[in-house]
Amino acid sequence: MKLEDFRFMIDCKKTYEFKFNDSVYNITYGKDSEGEYIAFGKLYEQKKFYSWGEFMNEAKIDNSFFREIIPVL
Repeated sequence: MKLEDFRFMIDCKKTYEFKFNDSVYNITYGKDSEGEYIAFGKLYEQKKFYSWGEFMNEAKIDNSFFREIIPVL
């Protein structure tokens, strides 16, 4: 998947689930007292990210940044 396509999916708040290294990961969205967030991680172990930049700079799968894995999705 191209980064631009992935960004469009995030901007549209499309839920996304994928399998990587025999684990299921998903991306969902929500809103709490701190604002709107992107929830990313293994099923039921998600971490909240409050901006696109925070998501791209901090989200990881195992020891790799998620942004490096996007092209293989």
